[in-house]
Amino acid sequence: MKLSTAIESFLLEQTIRGNSPMTVSGYRSILGYFCSFSGDLDVEKIDLDLLRSYYFHIHQSGLGSVSVQSYIRHLRAFLNWLYNSDLIETDLCRKFKLPKAKRPIVDVLTDSEISALFGAFQGEDFRNVRNRAIIALFLDAGLRLNELVSIQRAMIHVSEGYVIVDGKGNKQRVVPFGVMTRIYLKEYLSMAPKSPALFLSSREEDGSFSPITEATVKMMFRRLKAVVPRIHPHLLRHTFATRYLENGGNMYSLQMLLGHTSLEMVKRYVHLAQRKVLRDFINYSPLDRFQSENTTAKIGGFE
Repeated sequence: MKLSTAIESFLLEQTIRGNSPMTVSGYRSILGYFCSFSGDLDVEKIDLDLLRSYYFHIHQSGLGSVSVQSYIRHLRAFLNWLYNSDLIETDLCRKFKLPKAKRPIVDVLTDSEISALFGAFQGEDFRNVRNRAIIALFLDAGLRLNELVSIQRAMIHVSEGYVIVDGKGNKQRVVPFGVMTRIYLKEYLSMAPKSPALFLSSREEDGSFSPITEATVKMMFRRLKAVVPRIHPHLLRHTFATRYLENGGNMYSLQMLLGHTSLEMVKRYVHLAQRKVLRDFINYSPLDRFQSENTTAKIGGFE
């Protein structure tokens, strides 16, 4: 079977499995790049020498280590599918390992930055009330952008404090949120017209409403850069995950809340939460506590 034909069959199976259009598009782009590099050869001719040459090629292309790892991860998934489908005889993934990537520590929003975000929506008009509810749900539930815009009104349970989310691979999950988010959502729902979609956009020309889109939310975040220059939707998800661990949550429940299939994706937030350890260390330093307790003992003993 030709490589291009095998790629199309692989993409079709990913679609049938329920992977999102974005995931399938990512596979198409990356596997297409591999096909351009290797040529449209028979899949039986793919060997370790070709794979190593390809790795060296993308490694030298100027991509970051995380991007290189992503390219190889996608290719390994395809190779594994070829082997399990009996299209190649050798399990190439056993020897073509995933390269290590240096993941930079992502900082999260500070308290003052969070205050600035909410401060940007002081008005009580529909748009400001809606945007406050959106920011609250991002920060308090750790949703992805596409998850937030796809929420239907029937999926939000404000009084009970949870939302049903359509995650990656069409997998639904239940995500709770706190009291403040309930308040912001109740305020928004009291103003929003009845509609299947939760979040709506209003048109100034005729006063009509339509479901919010990712483009609408991205435009809101571009405007928010005036108050928090580094803001973007996923930074709120990082902030949720880190604060959740800082406040005593565990990795396993965080994995379920974020909708990650692998615990490895969650472990990076443990490193983000370390800044609280650094900040609070002055309260727990063994030597400082020892010195403090001994100084108190000496004073009590009149030394």
